[in-house]
This record gives sequence, C-alpha cells and structure tokens, in this order.
Amino acid sequence: MEAVKQKSRLSGLRQSFILYVLTTFLLVALLSALVIWSCLSLQNYLLPDSDQVYLTVQSDYPDGSSTSTTVLMSLNDALQEIPRNVPTEYNSEDPSAGEPDVRYSVTSIENSFSALSPRRKLVYRCSQIGMTALPVIFSLAGILLCGLTFYRRKLKTPISLLASASREIAGQNLDFQISCRSRDEMGMLCDSFEKMRQTLKENYQKLWRMLEERRELQGSVAHDLRNPIAIIQGYAQYLQFHLTKEQINREKLLSAADHIMQTAQRLDRYTESLRTISRLEELEIQPRPVSFSLLSDRMFADLSLLAEKEHLELNWKNTVSEQEVSLDAKILYRILENLIGNAVRFAEKEICVRFSCKSGMLHVTVSDDGSGFPDKILNSASRYASIDSDGTHSGMGLAICRVLCRNHGGSLTLRNGEKGGAAVSFTLSI
Repeated sequence: MEAVKQKSRLSGLRQSFILYVLTTFLLVALLSALVIWSCLSLQNYLLPDSDQVYLTVQSDYPDGSSTSTTVLMSLNDALQEIPRNVPTEYNSEDPSAGEPDVRYSVTSIENSFSALSPRRKLVYRCSQIGMTALPVIFSLAGILLCGLTFYRRKLKTPISLLASASREIAGQNLDFQISCRSRDEMGMLCDSFEKMRQTLKENYQKLWRMLEERRELQGSVAHDLRNPIAIIQGYAQYLQFHLTKEQINREKLLSAADHIMQTAQRLDRYTESLRTISRLEELEIQPRPVSFSLLSDRMFADLSLLAEKEHLELNWKNTVSEQEVSLDAKILYRILENLIGNAVRFAEKEICVRFSCKSGMLHVTVSDDGSGFPDKILNSASRYASIDSDGTHSGMGLAICRVLCRNHGGSLTLRNGEKGGAAVSFTLSI
C-alpha cells in the first residue's frame, strides 16, 4: 500500500498568517530604521557641525584702510574670542589718528549643502534617495517573502497531498493513505479527505461483495432451477406424447398434473425468496436499546415451540452481561427463526443456541447434533443458497440470514462442530 506522509507545524492558519505578517513587519521596520539612521549619520558626517560658525573680524582704520579676518570655530569659542580681538591700542605714525572701528560678524553654516564638494554632494543625494527607496523595497520584498514562506510551509504540502489523492481517486485507485500531521485547517481538510477515501473504499468493497454474493446466488439459483424446469419439460413431453395417441388414463393424467403443480410451486418459492432477498438488501436497520435478558426469554419461549414439534430439546444459554444492548430485535428474531427452522430438519435430539458479547458485537451460534454440512457444501461458493434445498424448501434461508447479518453490521459463517453436527455462527453490531 502506498503511503503519503508529510509533517506540518501545529498551529491554525489564521494564527500562523498573523504571526508571519507581524514577524515580517518587525523585520522590515527594523531594517528601515537601521537604513534611515545610517543615512542620517552619513549626512551629518558630510555636513559641517551645526555648532560651528564663521567669525569675521573687520577693522576700519582712520586712515581709510581696513582688514578682515574670517575664522571657523565653534559658537561658544567665537563668543569667547570676540573680546580678545578688540584692539586696546592703535600704533600709527600719526598721533592724532583715532582708534580703529572694529566690527564682528558671526555666520552660521548649519546644514550648509552648498559648502560641500561635488563628490560629497553626490553622496548626500544618494543617502536621501536611500532613506526613501530602501524602506519601500524592504516592504515589497517582505510581503513577497512572507507570502512565499507561508505558502511553502503551510499550504504547499497539504495541497500537493490533496492533488495527488484526487488523481488517485480519478484513476479509480483507493489503495493509498493521506497523512498530514497538522492541526490547522489544511490538516483537518486532509483528515476529512482521508475519511472520505476510507468510506469510498469500504463502500466499494461492500458493493463488490454484494455483487459477488449476488452473482453466486444467481448461479446457484440458475443451477437449482434446472431440475424443476426439467421436470416440467419431462411431464409436458410425456403428456404431449400420450395425449396425441390417446394412450393415457385419467389417473396418470392427474398424477402428471400433480407433479407439474408441485414443481411450479417450488419455482414460485424460488422466485419469492429472490424477491425477499432483494427487499432485505434495501431494508433499513432500526437498532434500539433493549433489555437483552428479557428479549432472550421471549425468544426462547417462542422458538422452543419449533423444537418441541419435532420432539427436540432446545438448549438455550445466554452469557451477555450487558443489561441493555442496541439492536434491531426483529432482525435477530428472524435470523434465529430461520436457523432454528433449518436445524430442526437435521437435528437428532438437541439444538444448542449460545449468546455472548465481545468488542461491541453480539456473537450467536446455532448448532445441532445432526450429520453436519458435507465438505462439498462448505467448499462451495454457493453454499448459502444450496444446502437446504429440497422439495418443500426454497434453499434460501441461509442466504436471507446472511443478508440480514450484513445489514446489521455483522457476518455469518458455516462450519461443522468438533463432535459432529452443523454449526452456524453470526454476529450483529450492538
């Protein structure tokens, strides 16, 4: 038997999907934050320090000359340097000249992009683009990877299993198994599909057994019908031959008509049994809780009359411990009635009926102390339809019992007892 086995993680699809999305979101957010921080750090590195300024000191002298000095320094240093740059005396050849006019100016260069070199400007522009583009790329890549990972780990295996199983079923092959060790929705779907496959297989096997039994029954009936048909044909030819020559008396004519009538009745019993079996195969079983001890006492009181008519002893033993069992009492009664009716015709002194219960099945055995089943009957494919066939019985009693047992979830088997005599055992689901 082909086995298809795969493993899946034990979580629901909804919870798994939320977990995958949250994990992807956190990773994308972390990477985006890292990229933005890196780009901002790069930009801060490229641009001058925001606390630096250009300190310009311009001195205008009385003689019309002037000087200007520009120094890059921090803002706090510039404020400290301004007093130091104020001249305390002016050295000039003209003693009448006054002090120079000193002016100070502070120019901020915070985020001064224009002060960067062309190469640094390019790097700065790239960092700005990266701050916007990379988070978008991370988001798209995260969505794609999240979807692919979720499909590969949660959906791919169950879908492939179901697709493979569908192809097997379409090819009319039910000899395989679906095993997906998962508790999520896809695992439940695979389990349901496996139950459906098992049900289909059981139904096909049951249908096949029914067809086989029907074919065996039809073959047996066709074989058994040859004798009565041959008898009718023989008497018809006999009458036709003698009536044309007017060489038959009234007694022979009545005897031939009587034999033809008996044979016709035998054929009618065969056809009626076949119709009964067809109806029983469609019979709906209606199990109900019943007290088995009370049911057993009632059945014994009724069925013991069949044995008493033939001066036989009915040995009845019930070992079912359950006070209540669920079964169709009418089905059980009909099966026992048929089996005991057959046993009465072959038993010599005693008929034994035994009841027991095991593993949810009612086990019943009906045995007698007669000659037992011939070996050719036990080895015959049509044994259920031929062992009790005679001039007064249709030979379908066991076939009817077998159909009733199968409909009630059980089976029926034939054997000979260890001390001789026939034994019929059957089971019913309870």
